[in-house]
Amino acid sequence: MSDHRGKDRRVARTRSMIADALMAILHRKPYEDISITDIAEQADINRSTFYAHFLDKDDLLSQLVSEKMDTLRTLLLEAAVTSKAAPGFDSADPIFTVLFRHVMEQHSFYSLMLSRYPNGQFRAMLTSLIKDNFFIRISNLGLDQQLQVPLELLLDYISFSTAGMLDKWLTNERVYSPDHMGLQLTRLAVLGVYPAMGAASSKA
Repeated sequence: MSDHRGKDRRVARTRSMIADALMAILHRKPYEDISITDIAEQADINRSTFYAHFLDKDDLLSQLVSEKMDTLRTLLLEAAVTSKAAPGFDSADPIFTVLFRHVMEQHSFYSLMLSRYPNGQFRAMLTSLIKDNFFIRISNLGLDQQLQVPLELLLDYISFSTAGMLDKWLTNERVYSPDHMGLQLTRLAVLGVYPAMGAASSKA
């Protein structure tokens, strides 16, 4: 039994070294230009060791991203279903807070993926995940019958704007804290764009 656990730890450690090697190389080279030899040399392993764990670099990247997304999905789902009331002006929406705190903890990974992932598809994955959890939030609070705009447009607006703000926050070296960002995005959501500008709102 102890030999089995030792082997599992070695496998996990090797896979982690390979993933870290890819991340390190992405800081200096576009993904398309990275070879298996580059990764193996960075991780100080043989190419055969790489292939013992991953099919190719796309498999490595896919598994790495899936692990991070699964973690974030779990955190966001918990936030979406456990909050029983809509947040107010002075209380951040748990979805925003959880999102920014998680990304802060993994900021190097998210910065790299948003800027280096092939064809910009990482932002699409992140946007989709945010969208799914706000849909759960709306449904959980029973608000889907009270919508003032089409649901699909509302979810697109929330998810695209949140992903864009997250990217900008990372680009600006996370000047504001995750909790500050969560509260400001909540206030924008509570007020709406024009009231946030200081303009009076009215219904036609």
